[in-house]
Amino acid sequence: MAQQKPAITAYGDRHEAAPEELDLFSFLIGKWEGSGRTRLADGTIAEYDGLLWIGRYALDGMAIIDELHGPLPDGGRAFGITLRYFDRDSDGWIVEFLNVSNSFIRRQVNARSGAVEQDGSTVVVTSVSDESMSREFYRVIDDDSFVYTIDLSNDGGNTWNRGSIEFTMNRVE
Repeated sequence: MAQQKPAITAYGDRHEAAPEELDLFSFLIGKWEGSGRTRLADGTIAEYDGLLWIGRYALDGMAIIDELHGPLPDGGRAFGITLRYFDRDSDGWIVEFLNVSNSFIRRQVNARSGAVEQDGSTVVVTSVSDESMSREFYRVIDDDSFVYTIDLSNDGGNTWNRGSIEFTMNRVE
């Protein structure tokens, strides 16, 4: 009888049959700590430490789920979980963000809206909703560091609030 892998692992295992597109986000697998900068409504910048980002393979290694814990500029705490899955049937990404702190889910990318693209060492996730657009940039520096930024638009992409949020993350595991 073949020996089974343990049911509990720190970061899961990528399934051998997982779509190769999943590799775009495989850099997230592991534990990351970092610092952030947020542009506030009045234009000032709030800086903070204490970010924790953990990426894991999930759904039998066919998807990546990553969670982000961190301080908010107002002193509160934020917690969010993102599911990243490449759907072979629609030949496209499904990316959904669950904002646990504020109790909502945001469909970022699916067969009808949004996109995941690679531009050199940067992965770009573009999300479109009735109210707004966002572009998330995951700039992979090396195996042990990446920088996340997000640009926001409230006018259909005619103008962008660039660098609304920036996280600099370093691998700890």
